[in-house]
Amino acid sequence: MKKIFSTSRFWQFVTISLLAFFVVNLFFPKLTHLKNSSDLSDISVVKTVQASEVYPMFTCPCCGQPLNKEEPCCGAMINMIDYIDRQVSLGMTEDEVVLVTAKEFGIDRLASEEDQLALKQKLADLAPADAPKIVINESERDLGKVSQIKGVVTTDFEFSNQGESDLIIGKLSSSCGCTSAAVVYGGEVGPTFAMEGHGQENPTDWEVAIKPGDTAVLQIYYDPTVHPDLVGPVTRTVSVFSNDPVEFETKITIFLEQTI
Repeated sequence: MKKIFSTSRFWQFVTISLLAFFVVNLFFPKLTHLKNSSDLSDISVVKTVQASEVYPMFTCPCCGQPLNKEEPCCGAMINMIDYIDRQVSLGMTEDEVVLVTAKEFGIDRLASEEDQLALKQKLADLAPADAPKIVINESERDLGKVSQIKGVVTTDFEFSNQGESDLIIGKLSSSCGCTSAAVVYGGEVGPTFAMEGHGQENPTDWEVAIKPGDTAVLQIYYDPTVHPDLVGPVTRTVSVFSNDPVEFETKITIFLEQTI
C-alpha cells in the first residue's frame, strides 16, 4: 500500500497541531471553556436588537398603550422611545435594554406581567447580602375631598432604609403634572419632581443618601388647579427610584375627590 505521509511529514503535522492547540488555549481560552462546558448558561450569545422590537414590550405611563414611534401619544411616550433608541445605539443586547429601561421608568412599564415577575425574581437572586432596602409602611392614602379653591394639598409618607448600605435616591416621578413630590431627609427638603414629558424638566444632578436604619419622608403635593374642569374621583401615583436592587421603583398612590 502506498504511504500517504512520510515519517518526517507525520512529525511536522503533529508539531503544527500541538502548536495550534497551545496558541488557541493561550490567546482564546474562552473557546476551549465553551467547547468543554456542559452548562449552557455559561455561554453568552451576543444578539443585536432593533429598537422597534423593544417598543411594544413597554407601555406609556400616560395612556398605558404600547410604545409607538409612528404615533406617540404624548411627551412621556416620546421620552421613553428616545431613551430606548439611545440604549440600542450603544450596542446593548435585548436583555440589557429591557433592564435599563425598566430601571429608568419602572418595572410596571413592562407590558407583560409575566416579564415583570421574571425580572423581579432575577434581581432578587442577584442582590448582594448587604444591599440597601427601601421600606414604606403605607403605600396608599385617601385624601378625601380636595377643593380647587383651597389650592395645593400636601401629604407625607414616611419610609426607611432597612438594608445594610446607603439607600441612594436620585429620581422621583409622578403619573400626572398635577402631582409632584420631594424627599425630606436630615431636615433638608430636596428638589421637586413631577411627570416627565409634560412641560416640567425634572432635576438630573441631585441625589440623597439615606443611612442604614434611618428614616426619611416623601412629601407629595397635589395641585387641583392644573385640571380646572375636573370634578370627581382622582387617582395619582408617585414613584421613588433608588439603588435598592429589587425594589428600585417604589410606588405610592393617593386617592381623592376633586371639587370646585
